[in-house]
Amino acid sequence: MESYKEIIQLLKVQDPSGLEKLYQGYGKPFYSYCLQKWNLSEDEAWEVVYQTLETLILKIVNYDLLTQNDFDRFVYRVLINFLRQQHRSKKQKEADRVVSVDFNSENTGTDSFSNYLDRSSLHAYYHQDAVDHPQLTCLKDGLELLDEPDRDLLLLRAQNYSYEEIAKLLGIDNNQLKVRHHRAKNKLIEILKERSNF
Repeated sequence: MESYKEIIQLLKVQDPSGLEKLYQGYGKPFYSYCLQKWNLSEDEAWEVVYQTLETLILKIVNYDLLTQNDFDRFVYRVLINFLRQQHRSKKQKEADRVVSVDFNSENTGTDSFSNYLDRSSLHAYYHQDAVDHPQLTCLKDGLELLDEPDRDLLLLRAQNYSYEEIAKLLGIDNNQLKVRHHRAKNKLIEILKERSNF
Protein backbone atom coordinates (compact mmCIF):
# COMPACT_ATOMS: atom_id res chain seq x y z
CA MET A 1 0.00 0.00 0.00
CA GLU A 2 1.36 3.41 -0.98
CA SER A 3 2.05 5.80 1.87
CA TYR A 4 -0.62 8.34 0.97
CA LYS A 5 -3.28 5.64 0.66
CA GLU A 6 -2.27 4.27 4.03
CA ILE A 7 -2.57 7.70 5.63
CA ILE A 8 -6.00 8.28 4.07
CA GLN A 9 -7.22 4.86 5.20
CA LEU A 10 -6.03 5.45 8.77
CA LEU A 11 -7.70 8.87 8.83
CA LYS A 12 -10.96 7.39 7.53
CA VAL A 13 -11.15 4.97 10.46
CA GLN A 14 -9.94 7.70 12.87
CA ASP A 15 -6.82 5.76 13.79
CA PRO A 16 -4.43 8.11 15.72
CA SER A 17 -1.47 6.67 13.83
CA GLY A 18 -2.84 8.42 10.70
CA LEU A 19 -2.12 11.78 12.31
CA GLU A 20 1.29 10.52 13.43
CA LYS A 21 2.20 9.44 9.88
CA LEU A 22 0.88 12.71 8.48
CA TYR A 23 2.99 14.67 10.95
CA GLN A 24 6.10 12.56 10.29
CA GLY A 25 5.78 13.04 6.55
CA TYR A 26 4.78 16.69 6.43
CA GLY A 27 4.90 18.41 9.83
CA LYS A 28 8.61 19.18 10.13
CA PRO A 29 9.11 20.06 6.45
CA PHE A 30 6.11 22.41 6.68
CA TYR A 31 7.53 23.99 9.83
CA SER A 32 10.89 24.66 8.12
CA TYR A 33 9.09 25.97 5.05
CA CYS A 34 7.08 28.44 7.17
CA LEU A 35 10.21 29.71 8.90
CA GLN A 36 12.50 29.95 5.89
CA LYS A 37 10.19 30.96 3.05
CA TRP A 38 7.52 32.98 4.87
CA ASN A 39 9.67 34.40 7.71
CA LEU A 40 7.21 33.38 10.40
CA SER A 41 8.14 33.20 14.05
CA GLU A 42 8.38 29.72 15.60
CA ASP A 43 4.97 30.11 17.26
CA GLU A 44 3.36 31.34 14.04
CA ALA A 45 4.94 28.49 12.07
CA TRP A 46 3.67 25.83 14.48
CA GLU A 47 0.21 27.42 14.47
CA VAL A 48 0.07 27.16 10.66
CA VAL A 49 1.33 23.56 10.76
CA TYR A 50 -1.27 22.54 13.35
CA GLN A 51 -4.07 24.27 11.42
CA THR A 52 -2.96 22.52 8.24
CA LEU A 53 -2.78 19.07 9.84
CA GLU A 54 -6.12 19.53 11.59
CA THR A 55 -7.80 20.54 8.33
CA LEU A 56 -6.23 17.63 6.48
CA ILE A 57 -7.54 15.19 9.09
CA LEU A 58 -11.07 16.57 8.70
CA LYS A 59 -11.16 17.11 4.94
CA ILE A 60 -8.82 14.75 3.12
CA VAL A 61 -11.11 11.73 3.37
CA ASN A 62 -13.70 13.64 1.31
CA TYR A 63 -11.42 13.92 -1.75
CA ASP A 64 -10.61 11.35 -4.38
CA LEU A 65 -6.82 11.59 -4.59
CA LEU A 66 -5.61 9.08 -7.13
CA THR A 67 -1.84 9.50 -6.92
CA GLN A 68 0.87 10.53 -4.49
CA ASN A 69 1.27 13.75 -6.53
CA ASP A 70 -2.44 14.53 -6.11
CA PHE A 71 -2.10 13.97 -2.38
CA ASP A 72 1.04 16.12 -2.07
CA ARG A 73 -0.51 18.90 -4.14
CA PHE A 74 -3.66 18.90 -2.00
CA VAL A 75 -1.63 18.97 1.23
CA TYR A 76 0.52 21.81 -0.10
CA ARG A 77 -2.55 23.85 -1.10
CA VAL A 78 -4.03 23.56 2.39
CA LEU A 79 -0.74 24.77 3.85
CA ILE A 80 -0.54 27.71 1.43
CA ASN A 81 -4.11 28.74 2.27
CA PHE A 82 -3.26 28.94 5.97
CA LEU A 83 -0.01 30.78 5.23
CA ARG A 84 -1.95 33.36 3.24
CA GLN A 85 -4.46 33.74 6.07
CA GLN A 86 -1.58 34.18 8.52
CA HIS A 87 0.00 36.78 6.26
CA ARG A 88 -3.28 38.73 5.93
CA SER A 89 -3.78 38.55 9.69
CA LYS A 90 -0.29 39.95 10.32
CA LYS A 91 -0.90 42.76 7.85
CA GLN A 92 -4.20 43.57 9.56
CA LYS A 93 -2.50 43.71 12.99
CA GLU A 94 0.25 45.95 11.60
CA ALA A 95 -2.36 48.27 10.09
CA ASP A 96 -4.27 48.40 13.36
CA ARG A 97 -1.11 49.43 15.20
CA VAL A 98 -1.08 52.65 13.16
CA VAL A 99 -3.39 54.35 15.60
CA SER A 100 -3.06 58.05 14.94
CA VAL A 101 -1.14 60.90 13.39
CA ASP A 102 -1.00 64.30 15.08
CA PHE A 103 -1.03 67.08 12.49
CA ASN A 104 -0.84 69.80 15.13
CA SER A 105 2.75 69.51 16.31
CA GLU A 106 2.32 72.37 18.79
CA ASN A 107 -0.47 70.54 20.59
CA THR A 108 1.03 67.50 22.31
CA GLY A 109 -2.10 66.66 24.29
CA THR A 110 -4.37 63.77 23.37
CA ASP A 111 -7.65 65.54 24.06
CA SER A 112 -8.21 66.89 20.54
CA PHE A 113 -9.72 64.09 18.46
CA SER A 114 -9.80 66.30 15.36
CA ASN A 115 -5.99 66.17 15.24
CA TYR A 116 -5.97 62.42 14.63
CA LEU A 117 -6.70 60.20 11.68
CA ASP A 118 -9.33 57.57 12.22
CA ARG A 119 -7.62 54.15 12.40
CA SER A 120 -10.28 52.27 10.42
CA SER A 121 -10.27 54.91 7.65
CA LEU A 122 -6.51 54.72 7.38
CA HIS A 123 -6.59 50.93 7.15
CA ALA A 124 -9.41 51.01 4.60
CA TYR A 125 -7.39 53.40 2.44
CA TYR A 126 -4.29 51.21 2.39
CA HIS A 127 -6.29 48.01 1.96
CA GLN A 128 -8.21 49.44 -0.98
CA ASP A 129 -5.03 50.80 -2.53
CA ALA A 130 -3.43 47.34 -2.44
CA VAL A 131 -6.43 45.38 -3.68
CA ASP A 132 -7.83 47.78 -6.28
CA HIS A 133 -4.62 48.92 -7.92
CA PRO A 134 -5.34 48.46 -11.66
CA GLN A 135 -2.09 46.68 -12.49
CA LEU A 136 -2.37 44.27 -9.54
CA THR A 137 -5.98 43.52 -10.42
CA CYS A 138 -4.99 42.92 -14.03
CA LEU A 139 -2.13 40.63 -12.97
CA LYS A 140 -4.40 38.68 -10.63
CA ASP A 141 -7.02 38.26 -13.38
CA GLY A 142 -4.34 37.19 -15.85
CA LEU A 143 -2.98 34.56 -13.46
CA GLU A 144 -6.49 33.19 -12.97
CA LEU A 145 -6.73 32.52 -16.72
CA LEU A 146 -3.64 30.32 -16.73
CA ASP A 147 -3.74 26.57 -16.17
CA GLU A 148 -3.28 25.74 -12.50
CA PRO A 149 0.20 24.17 -12.85
CA ASP A 150 1.45 27.16 -14.87
CA ARG A 151 0.03 29.60 -12.31
CA ASP A 152 1.62 27.69 -9.42
CA LEU A 153 4.94 27.56 -11.25
CA LEU A 154 4.99 31.33 -11.87
CA LEU A 155 4.00 32.17 -8.29
CA LEU A 156 6.62 29.87 -6.79
CA ARG A 157 9.38 31.20 -9.07
CA ALA A 158 8.32 34.73 -8.11
CA GLN A 159 9.08 33.73 -4.50
CA ASN A 160 12.60 32.60 -5.54
CA TYR A 161 12.02 28.87 -5.28
CA SER A 162 14.51 26.79 -7.22
CA TYR A 163 13.29 24.58 -10.05
CA GLU A 164 14.23 21.56 -7.97
CA GLU A 165 12.09 22.75 -5.05
CA ILE A 166 9.17 23.51 -7.38
CA ALA A 167 9.43 20.08 -8.99
CA LYS A 168 9.07 18.46 -5.56
CA LEU A 169 6.24 20.72 -4.42
CA LEU A 170 4.17 20.34 -7.57
CA GLY A 171 5.14 16.81 -8.50
CA ILE A 172 6.42 17.92 -11.91
CA ASP A 173 9.46 16.54 -13.74
CA ASN A 174 12.35 18.97 -13.27
CA ASN A 175 13.86 18.29 -16.73
CA GLN A 176 11.47 20.56 -18.64
CA LEU A 177 10.61 22.97 -15.83
CA LYS A 178 12.71 25.89 -17.14
CA VAL A 179 11.10 25.63 -20.56
CA ARG A 180 7.67 25.30 -18.98
CA HIS A 181 8.33 28.38 -16.83
CA HIS A 182 9.40 30.39 -19.88
CA ARG A 183 6.25 29.35 -21.78
CA ALA A 184 3.99 30.12 -18.81
CA LYS A 185 5.57 33.55 -18.47
CA ASN A 186 5.02 34.26 -22.16
CA LYS A 187 1.39 33.10 -21.89
CA LEU A 188 0.84 35.51 -19.00
CA ILE A 189 2.47 38.36 -20.90
CA GLU A 190 0.19 37.73 -23.90
CA ILE A 191 -2.89 37.63 -21.65
CA LEU A 192 -1.89 40.90 -20.00
CA LYS A 193 -1.27 42.56 -23.38
CA GLU A 194 -4.72 41.51 -24.57
CA ARG A 195 -6.54 42.60 -21.42
CA SER A 196 -4.96 45.97 -20.68
CA ASN A 197 -2.12 48.41 -21.02
CA PHE A 198 -0.16 46.58 -18.32
